[in-house]
Amino acid sequence: MSVRLSCTRFLLGLVPKVLDSDEKKLRALLLNRSAPQEARIPTALRSSCEIEERVHNGQKVVTVRPRAGKRNLHVLYLHGGAYVNPLVRAHWSIIGAVINATGATVTVPLYALAPKNDYRAGTALIDDVFESIVSTQNGDKVIVMGDSAGGNAALTLALRRRDDGLSLPDQLILLAPWLDLSSKDPAMRELEQGDIMLSVKGLRECGKMWAGDVPPSSPYMSPLYADLRGMPPMSIFQGDRDIFVIDARKFAAKARKAGVEVDYQEYQGGFHVFMGVTFLPESKDVFRRVKEATASDLKLGSKS
Repeated sequence: MSVRLSCTRFLLGLVPKVLDSDEKKLRALLLNRSAPQEARIPTALRSSCEIEERVHNGQKVVTVRPRAGKRNLHVLYLHGGAYVNPLVRAHWSIIGAVINATGATVTVPLYALAPKNDYRAGTALIDDVFESIVSTQNGDKVIVMGDSAGGNAALTLALRRRDDGLSLPDQLILLAPWLDLSSKDPAMRELEQGDIMLSVKGLRECGKMWAGDVPPSSPYMSPLYADLRGMPPMSIFQGDRDIFVIDARKFAAKARKAGVEVDYQEYQGGFHVFMGVTFLPESKDVFRRVKEATASDLKLGSKS
């Protein structure tokens, strides 16, 4: 691995490419590990924001409110990690950049992880936290944002609420979303060698662990296969050095065909969730666009 890629992994707070392990070894490794711990909230974020931590049904929920420049905007941020890894420092970097760009209050559910838990506990937490936000919003715009597996969770939250006749997020902001837990498209294999983080076989195993007794390719697990009519406006930010780009392109086209307002932005050379390295020019462009998308009552305007 090059020095550049090694530095990238360090900055993102990632361990070696563990998802490249044999499926049985990966499951055994995850089952036998110590209880995964999320990254600490950075000192800079604690200095600039009020931090509220609570426990809901045995899972931690953190709310971060900026002390200055606060807007009537609440972001539910769902972190990635293939549903098996906890929040890492790159996620706090993204959250900090979102707060700086938008003035939003950000709530972060630290949902229970696979394989010791399937989707049930984490999904229930996400549903409850979103409902608590919208029930006390007092005119706030409510956005659900997520990276990788968190992007999957953002979409499936919206799908469940749409189908249950409940209020929807005002917008979805998706950073390199995991759209198919079964990772079926063979074109992913062609990009796999250039992806510094993800491997198809590891993702498939993680998808199975999260889905439990539900087929990983079912619509509530894999939004790529869902009926997307009536979904809220969404913005998708995706790098082309990420195997998820294959499904992201298909998903954006499918959502537009279903009448959903979509702003799809693809970045040349962008690795998986490159936004976690917030000082990159491409990352700065993402957060600039997030600021524009969330400004006032503007909708996501680009369909190109």
